[in-house]
Amino acid sequence: MTDSWRTSREGPVARFFLDTGERPPTLSPEILGELAGRIDREAAAGASVAVIASAAAGVFAAGADLRVVRELTPAVGYLYARTGQEALFRIARAACATIAEIDGACYGGALDLAMACDIRFASSRAAFCHPGPRLGIVTGWGGTVFAPRRIGVARARRLFRSGEVFDAPAAYSMGLVDELASSEDLSGRTASAARQISQGNWNQLFR
Repeated sequence: MTDSWRTSREGPVARFFLDTGERPPTLSPEILGELAGRIDREAAAGASVAVIASAAAGVFAAGADLRVVRELTPAVGYLYARTGQEALFRIARAACATIAEIDGACYGGALDLAMACDIRFASSRAAFCHPGPRLGIVTGWGGTVFAPRRIGVARARRLFRSGEVFDAPAAYSMGLVDELASSEDLSGRTASAARQISQGNWNQLFR
């Protein structure tokens, strides 16, 4: 059992902060499952919006722990991928709207998490990458399903085949991010959007 997310609640908006303490802000199927469970509980308690962010400065999340990935046997690797997929698809199907607030590096499995959300707000210092091509692996947590839906097949192929790092303007240009803000303004912009969504004003978000 993990305890890697801090939760706060303000009316219909629940906020979840990845907080791994002294450990690197990596993700795992267990950590993603914990988040999915927390979102489900807050939605059942009346939350209409869930905002996912990080407690660490300059990073959204670091993806899977490669030290763990290197030690996976085929059978355990299958379960590792399947459990992570199930958690992210629970988040994608959550009863409340989901917003990823990205203020820094968003690599690998962290990008899968962001793409599972309904909306992605990013700061000007955010960066996005699927490093799998450089590591000889491909994401197993559902990113290959989410990416074509978000950015189209051609751009998804580039994302997963190139291992490129996309800065915030490039990510916005390709549709990976819905809106950019400065690091100083990001939290306030996300909070404003969450309030609008909770009031049913989706059509007002990007005007």
